[in-house]
Amino acid sequence: MIDRSYLPYQSAREFQDRGMAKWAGFFLSEHTTALHTKEIDRSQLTVLPLAEQIQLLEQAFQQQTTISITTLEGNQFATYTGSIHTLSASEVLLKSDGHYHRLLVDSIIFLLNLRKQPYETYSD
Repeated sequence: MIDRSYLPYQSAREFQDRGMAKWAGFFLSEHTTALHTKEIDRSQLTVLPLAEQIQLLEQAFQQQTTISITTLEGNQFATYTGSIHTLSASEVLLKSDGHYHRLLVDSIIFLLNLRKQPYETYSD
């Protein structure tokens, strides 16, 4: 607590400083700006090695199964679901609901094979 007994006015002597609360608006706007401009560091993401990605893509292409692909484009994640129409060493052409999406293999972050398991019937 700061001793303000030497001040002539009672209101000044009894003043309670709000501390960091008075700066909250300033820091909030600075923090919001920093969050919006922060770049996603690809090296901090857990990404499958390229060889494994290509192997999974080839399997999905050969079996014509539905696959979900998440990419990092610029500073945003995008997820596409469909079947692989064309596969090359550098890009994937994914067909989903009549639309085609050209995706660069280098931008792929996550792959999920949505292979439908056949129904099993049990007899007693």
